Amino acid sequence: NGLTDFKDILGFNVQADATRSALFAASAVTLALAVFVTAAIVRSKYGKLLMAVRDAESRTRFLGWRAEDVKLFAFTVSAIMAGLARALYVPQVGIINPGEFEPSNSIEVVIWTAVGGRGTIVGPIIGALLVNAGKSWFTGVLPEFWLFALGGLFVAVTLFLPKGIVGMWDSWRGKAKALRAASLAAEAGADAQEPRPKIVRSAARTPGAWSASDPEPQPAE
Repeated sequence: NGLTDFKDILGFNVQADATRSALFAASAVTLALAVFVTAAIVRSKYGKLLMAVRDAESRTRFLGWRAEDVKLFAFTVSAIMAGLARALYVPQVGIINPGEFEPSNSIEVVIWTAVGGRGTIVGPIIGALLVNAGKSWFTGVLPEFWLFALGGLFVAVTLFLPKGIVGMWDSWRGKAKALRAASLAAEAGADAQEPRPKIVRSAARTPGAWSASDPEPQPAE
């Protein structure tokens, strides 16, 4: 069941190498645009509202914002991105069937986000690459156990890697910066405590003046 036998798109043969390359390039460009748009939204005032609704919806309502409008905007943008992704996906695989709408596919998307890093933009992309690479290998070796492995991966990430790969990297980088700053501060404090050598400047001698370092004058005979 489903829609099959996709032979051409816009008059181009989908089996041709040039068409496949063009679809792959279009997918990469669409992904880059999606990342750019998402980053722009997150950095804008509306992105702050999205985070406020996510973390404290009741307080956001109390401040006078309509949480329904914020959610509707987020759902609309995500639906547009999902539609573009599916439009580029179907011609490349050549089939679309009801099995694509199974709950397991939605669960995989959640696991992509959990593995890569929740609340980040690059995290879900990294998670999607890693999880799908593991899926390609696992389904070829033990296909009947893939769902169990997927569930175990989600539990393991939730327990041992709650911030995901990107969150763990940011945490390590923050600790490294803190250690470097502490080391520089300690070095600066040590330099400030070291006594500086005193420089004794001798008074300028006037011409013809006698100094203690000069030989004593002898009386004339």
